[in-house]
Amino acid sequence: MIDALLRPPETRGEVIADVVRVLGILSVAGALLLLGPVETALFLLVLLGLLVARSLDVIPGFDTAYGLVLLLAAWSSVANLYARISWWDLAIHCAATGVLAAMSYFLLVQFNAVPAVRRPHRPSRSLPLVVPVLVLSLGLALSVLWEMGEWWGNAFVDGSINVGYGDTMGDLAAGGLGGLVSGVCLGMAVRRAGGRMATAGSIPRLHRQETDR
Repeated sequence: MIDALLRPPETRGEVIADVVRVLGILSVAGALLLLGPVETALFLLVLLGLLVARSLDVIPGFDTAYGLVLLLAAWSSVANLYARISWWDLAIHCAATGVLAAMSYFLLVQFNAVPAVRRPHRPSRSLPLVVPVLVLSLGLALSVLWEMGEWWGNAFVDGSINVGYGDTMGDLAAGGLGGLVSGVCLGMAVRRAGGRMATAGSIPRLHRQETDR
């Protein structure tokens, strides 16, 4: 993972994803200089998520979408968009939980905790079905943790954070929907690959091996 984190970008998609990470660094600097400790901690958490994505092999383009969604969620909190736009909270819960669930799946794959995304000699017919279930489960679990974090923030950090039964159930439903959509999209990617979904980082390495032959 450390080698992947430090290696230079090799494709246009990786360059764009790194630009998003630079935006994360600038957001931390801006929060540190112009905002406050709570906002700085929020953007540091986002930056950590962006760096984790840099160390994993993910589907091309997903890294960029993941980073943009996390930054949008953080800046929405700073700009108080959740209070200004009635439906914005549910939209962000759906999008952010979806990308976080998918990234969590790739992280678990890195540690061989879930079925491998690539089995060159053993195509899996069940993998296109297993992946959506796993990602949905991760999305629901992350939604619960998110709501616990909101409760903690309301109780100990900022009483203006919206909590309550209706808000919690709506957020859980939106997060579950995001996890479901993300899981279905990953399942479709696996199905198109014949049950052997190659990750972004594995494609260049395989190409180089064939070229050497």
